[in-house]
Amino acid sequence: MKRHYGRRFLRVLAVDPSTRGFGYAVFEAPEMLVAWGTTDIRQDKERVALRKIGELLRRYEPSVLVVEDCAHVTARRTARIARLAEQMLAVARTQGVPGYAVSRAAVYKHFAQANAQTKYEIAVALADRFPALLLRLPPKRKPWQSESPRTSIFDAAAFGLTYLETRRSSALLPKDGGHA
Repeated sequence: MKRHYGRRFLRVLAVDPSTRGFGYAVFEAPEMLVAWGTTDIRQDKERVALRKIGELLRRYEPSVLVVEDCAHVTARRTARIARLAEQMLAVARTQGVPGYAVSRAAVYKHFAQANAQTKYEIAVALADRFPALLLRLPPKRKPWQSESPRTSIFDAAAFGLTYLETRRSSALLPKDGGHA
């Protein structure tokens, strides 16, 4: 927990690695999204991604790093992305930041309360909740189209918000010193 003017708060850095780089979202409360973006990485992807994660950790000084639980039975991530998520948690651990893995199943369960059942519906629900994200909302994808790189912002935000709003439940897996 960080302190700001004598008050304790939880700052969450949520990251969604992808084949093109990663998206991220920073929360200071379930209703306070303070930063978001994507990082496009073309060469030496793992090394550059880990360096950029280190920079985000230093810039935002989060209380916790949240990534997708790539080991969950429903995870559909490549081995490289799963390994990268674990390496991101290791970078956070070296900076004293605990890490948590949130399964996509937990995200779907959490957003089912808002009648959001697909990735796009979850992104729309997030844009409704955080109007600053409206400009980054990708168009609804056709089955033959590739996913927009901007989708990773919404995936990261969904993981972070699910962590914040369900962190006392057993749906979260602490990684590397984190505790639910």
